Amino acid sequence: MDNRLVTKCNGCIFSITDENKAQTGCELNRPEKLGILGKDDDEYFICDRFCTAYRPQQWLDDLSFEDQLNPENSLMEELYPNMGFFIKLNSDSDNAIADLEKTLSSIVAACRKKDGKPLFLVVINSKVEYNNEIWNLFVSYFGEKSDTNYHIVQMESTAQTAAHIIDEAFIHAQNGWAYITTSGEEIPHDVLDNIHNMVSVDLKQFVAIEPYNGFDGFVFPTFLFKFLNGNKTKIFQDEISDGRQFLDKLKSHEGEVKTIYTWEEFNAS
Repeated sequence: MDNRLVTKCNGCIFSITDENKAQTGCELNRPEKLGILGKDDDEYFICDRFCTAYRPQQWLDDLSFEDQLNPENSLMEELYPNMGFFIKLNSDSDNAIADLEKTLSSIVAACRKKDGKPLFLVVINSKVEYNNEIWNLFVSYFGEKSDTNYHIVQMESTAQTAAHIIDEAFIHAQNGWAYITTSGEEIPHDVLDNIHNMVSVDLKQFVAIEPYNGFDGFVFPTFLFKFLNGNKTKIFQDEISDGRQFLDKLKSHEGEVKTIYTWEEFNAS
C-alpha cells in the first residue's frame, strides 16, 4: 500500500453490505470518487484517499433521535467549512470605515450557514486613530462575547509587503480556511457553499484560490500555511530550506491533479 494515506471502510456506518457482510457500496457514493484500491480481509473497500466522512457507530449513537433518522445531514453540517478573514484596512481611503463595513456585511452573508459568524476576523490597520471605530464595528456585528475571535493587528507602515502583512496577522488564525482581502472588497456570498461542494461533495483535491491582484481573494487552509511556515523560510527535517513565498511553495507541490484554482476556474467548477 506504499506510504499513501488510505481509508478502510470497515466500521463506517455509511457502508452498504450484502447478506454475507461484504461491502457492496456506500450510502454517500464516496469510494468511486476516492478510488477503490481493493478490499480488506473482511471484504470492505480500501479507498485510495482519506475519507472525511468515515463515521463509526458511536458517532451515530451520540446523535439525537431526530438526527439519527438522517445522519447524512448531520455529517454535512460537520463537514461544512469554517472560514476566517484577514482584512487590510484601506486607511488612505476617505471612506475607510464605510468600506470596512461593506466588507463585513458581505462576510456575514457568506457565513450565513454559520449564523453569520466567521471563525476569526483580523483587521490589519496602519492608522491607530481608526482602532476605536474598528472595534465598535466588531461589537456591532458579532457582539462583545462572540464565537468569532476578532482582532486588530497594528502595522507601523502601509509600505509593508503583502507577504509580511499576512505573516504578521497569521498569529490570530485558527484551524480552518482563511480568506485575505482589503476593505471595500465584497466576499462572494457563495464561496463557502462552493468550497463545501468541491471538497465534501465532489471530493476534489482543492487546496487554494490564487489572489487576483497579489493580495485580495487569496483562500487557503490555515494548517498548510502553518506547516509551510507561511512566507518565511521553511526548514525541513533533512535540513533543506525553502525560502519561497507561501503560494509558490503550494504550487511546487501541485502534481498532475489540479489543486490550486484562479477565481475564474473556481467559479466555473
